[in-house]
Amino acid sequence: MKNIILISLLLVIVSGYSFKIIAQCSDAGVCSVGHTMDDDNDNILNVNVGYKFGSSGKEDDVKYHSFQLGTIYNVFEKTSLQLSIPYNIQSGPLGDVKRIGDLLISVTQNFISHNNSSLGASIGAKFATGEDNADNLPMAYQSGLGSNDILFALNYTYQNIGFGVGYQLAGGRNNNVIKLERGDDLLIRASYNLLVDKFTITPQLLFIKRLAKSSILDTSSMTSSESFIEVDNSDQAQLNLLTVVQYQIDKNYFLFADFAVPFIKREVNVDGLTRSFSASVGVQLNIN
Repeated sequence: MKNIILISLLLVIVSGYSFKIIAQCSDAGVCSVGHTMDDDNDNILNVNVGYKFGSSGKEDDVKYHSFQLGTIYNVFEKTSLQLSIPYNIQSGPLGDVKRIGDLLISVTQNFISHNNSSLGASIGAKFATGEDNADNLPMAYQSGLGSNDILFALNYTYQNIGFGVGYQLAGGRNNNVIKLERGDDLLIRASYNLLVDKFTITPQLLFIKRLAKSSILDTSSMTSSESFIEVDNSDQAQLNLLTVVQYQIDKNYFLFADFAVPFIKREVNVDGLTRSFSASVGVQLNIN
């Protein structure tokens, strides 16, 4: 699952069905997959553009800037296709890296959308389109994770309350100088929608658990063949508070913003995903 990058999978994405917000969560991708639908809206396409800033807040002191483009196309009445891709900038004491990030594609199928209830399931993939070994720098400086991952999500809402669960199947070892292999991630989400005039305020709790320790190249090995070691505490859990605010300008245009901080923070940053905080702003267009 992957700690606080892409807080984003990572972009506040709200679909053309007047979706209740399922926002980015600063992770390796699983938080950005899935949304809930309403049947009372005839929009078929949603396009959104956003900017996100984050900080590692650690000794590496890396700052993150991400410009994100996303779209959701309602292929059928209850089926939608979601795509998003960022352009990432990482800056820190060791240098700067500017690259396209990892592409995320997913499909969501709505099963229930009536009587104040909505249930949907999503399956997707995060493709390693981003650089994972620029200038031989640590993963905290890289624009991509370097693996092709499979993503699953299940989201349920009743009235203003939402619950979700997600899973990210990590795609193997990357090409970074440490040759990182991450464990799979489990996500559990709880949210509440508060409507105030043209504002929608959605606080969320996101529990992310790495299910296995990460492993990296053993540089102390004296053998000619490569060997790998597990990184202590790289399977720690994380609990984030994410608050999303959406403002409806008119029927087709929305502004959005979010802010997230960890209540429980993963201390090991070998995958470069840990953030001390993250915030984003953007605009969304719905097209009929």
